[in-house]
Amino acid sequence: MKWLKKIIGRENRQETTEIAFHKLEDWVADKLKADLDDFSRSAALIFAEIEDTAEQLVRDIGTLETAEPPEMPPRALKVGLAARDNIIKQINMLIEKINTPEMDYSAIREFYATADTNLETTLEKSVKSHHSARYLFPKEVGEVVSDVRDVRKLLNKLKLLIDEKEDQIGNLDEISGTIQSIIDIQDDITERNSRIRNAGSELNDFRHESDEHAARLEKLSESAEWSSFVKLETELKQACEERDDIETSVMELFMPLNKAFKRMKKQDASERRTLSAKQKKLLDMCLENPIEMDAADVTDFMTDVYKLLENDVLGLKDRKREKAIGQTKQIMDSFASKKDAHRVISSQIRKIEDQISGLTISETKTTLERELAAKNERIARIEQEIENLRGNLKIRGKELEDQKNNLSSAVNSIKTVHIIFD
Repeated sequence: MKWLKKIIGRENRQETTEIAFHKLEDWVADKLKADLDDFSRSAALIFAEIEDTAEQLVRDIGTLETAEPPEMPPRALKVGLAARDNIIKQINMLIEKINTPEMDYSAIREFYATADTNLETTLEKSVKSHHSARYLFPKEVGEVVSDVRDVRKLLNKLKLLIDEKEDQIGNLDEISGTIQSIIDIQDDITERNSRIRNAGSELNDFRHESDEHAARLEKLSESAEWSSFVKLETELKQACEERDDIETSVMELFMPLNKAFKRMKKQDASERRTLSAKQKKLLDMCLENPIEMDAADVTDFMTDVYKLLENDVLGLKDRKREKAIGQTKQIMDSFASKKDAHRVISSQIRKIEDQISGLTISETKTTLERELAAKNERIARIEQEIENLRGNLKIRGKELEDQKNNLSSAVNSIKTVHIIFD
């Protein structure tokens, strides 16, 4: 009997359909069409019942309209007839709006929403009339009410069908959205991989060029001219440092007088004590770059400052004024020698620079170093770009796997399917 169990087992075992991812969209479209066709067929049956019920309602409302009222007191008769007229009016308005739509899911949904609202409105506007009209026409009103209830039941039946298909159609729409999301991510991954390949190729080119420049610089250092160049560069560096020291010492020499200088500018601005154009220029140079001043100009200007301080024109406190006076003397005593030293060292720097510029190796070295720095900077940018792209690829890859899992779950909730991704 084992052979029989195996056969039965194979028959009961559910086969798994395999679908290539690129064909899944067509599968979804076919499934959606089949579901909508099934929905349309079921809906058509319900609408046939609705039409029959509407026709019966037309007949019953006609019967109500032509029915003769029984003997009643005039007041009761008047109220009952008015109620009948209102019922007829409301029901006729409802019947006019019950038109079978196209057998399309969206159109049927819209029909239900409108018909349900119209029915509720009809009931709200005629509920009181039902009670009043029943006294005169109990049978006829009862038939109309029964027909309206049948319409309500059929609308509820239609709603159940809509809700049932809404979940299925919603799932298929969600699947279509997930498919498109996967396609978009795959395209993005392909584009980023292409950018990485292009950047990698560009990176290799720049690295090769950088290595060539580094090799040329190394070869340059082995030339006969190199030792002279290195010696001159060392001398230039030392001379520049010496010049910087002189400029710093001169700036420090003038800094203690900054408050006095600013008082002079303030008095000039307020026209309390006007400075000449030359004095204004010298004052600015004292504050910004005193080493550029001529020694003779410094002596003359410091003499003027000394007099202002002596006569207490600048309004400094005694202690600060005394210090400022002493500083003006120190400047007048030492500036000329510092200026001469600065002139000498600046001249030496220019000579060394001329010597360096006269060497062929200098220009070559400068060019190679500039180009090498530019290439290394470009290499760093490309490496960072590749790193960023790879980081993004990792994130997108995780998103792709998540979307594939979501797609498989959504598809298998409809039918057991094994999706073969490209």
